[in-house]
Amino acid sequence: MANFKHLKKLDAVRGFAAFYVLLHHWSTQWTFIPPIWRKALLSFGQEAVMVFFVMSGFVIYLSCANKENLTFRYYFIRRFRRIYFPFFCALLLSSLIFLINNQFLQKFSWKQTFGNLAMLQDIAYLKPGTWFDPFLGNVSLWSLSYEWWFYMIFIGIYYVLAKASRRIYIVLVASVLAYLSYIQFPNQASLILSYFIIWWCGVEAARIFVERKRYTFRSLQPIIVSLLLMCGLTFAPVLSGEDLQPGIYPFLVFRHFVVVLALILFAWFWYRHQFIGFDRIFGSFAIFAPISYAIYVFHYPILIQLKLSSYIPNYWVETTLKLILLFGLSYLVEIKLQPVVNRWLK
Repeated sequence: MANFKHLKKLDAVRGFAAFYVLLHHWSTQWTFIPPIWRKALLSFGQEAVMVFFVMSGFVIYLSCANKENLTFRYYFIRRFRRIYFPFFCALLLSSLIFLINNQFLQKFSWKQTFGNLAMLQDIAYLKPGTWFDPFLGNVSLWSLSYEWWFYMIFIGIYYVLAKASRRIYIVLVASVLAYLSYIQFPNQASLILSYFIIWWCGVEAARIFVERKRYTFRSLQPIIVSLLLMCGLTFAPVLSGEDLQPGIYPFLVFRHFVVVLALILFAWFWYRHQFIGFDRIFGSFAIFAPISYAIYVFHYPILIQLKLSSYIPNYWVETTLKLILLFGLSYLVEIKLQPVVNRWLK
């Protein structure tokens, strides 16, 4: 993390996180692996999304810090086309799959559609106060609402508090107040702002990278302190909760903050040891990085919701065709079509 060769490792982590989320969902369909092993190894899909959040904050800060005279229009258009183009493709894909499955008219909802287009979706059965479920049950879309509004909040803070060296504590206060309000009055807006501190930890890590070129425990203290405080705050509802489940609020939110804190501490420890073995473990996943976003938004409809067994009775043939469709479509959207959109929408 002290020089730009370490930035290349972000691609490997991004590719791994996308592939892990794919396995997390896909493994629920597997009958050839014992459930106890699946739960032990592949139950952390949402934690992989937290990794996406931190990396996103890191990358967005770097792109803005290196841009002189950054305008809102420039920033907004680039964030809009990056998030929304693959997202629109995912909506079309889900619609087509539900038409193939003869379920579109039963499942389609205009309210849900507009809620997703406004980036206000989340998974209702996991968190109270959710306003809209992901479009046609594509659960992977839940995190896009957070990501979009993190982008929008960031640019305001970036302009207003450009010279504030401790912006992270202002963000922390906002997240604390948001979570306190969420506990009392569960709602989507408060929940999104509660998680903003996780995304901002990536921003803070990037600021340290730009200004100091190296990481020390002291330089990471604002991040660690912020996450520790959020761990304590999110643990409070757990203490008073009944029938707690690790994958459902309130324990789910507490789990997210604990895991992010643990991962950042582990990353710092590994950084101190020159990331020994990183390339052997994660290096090969960098191949998925250029299409990681498309894999993330396309995999659930294709691998889980698309039903081809009545047409293709052989499971392995069906699975092979689905994987070809997934990676082929991801390549088409991100590598071939996204640059066209970028040239058109400037």
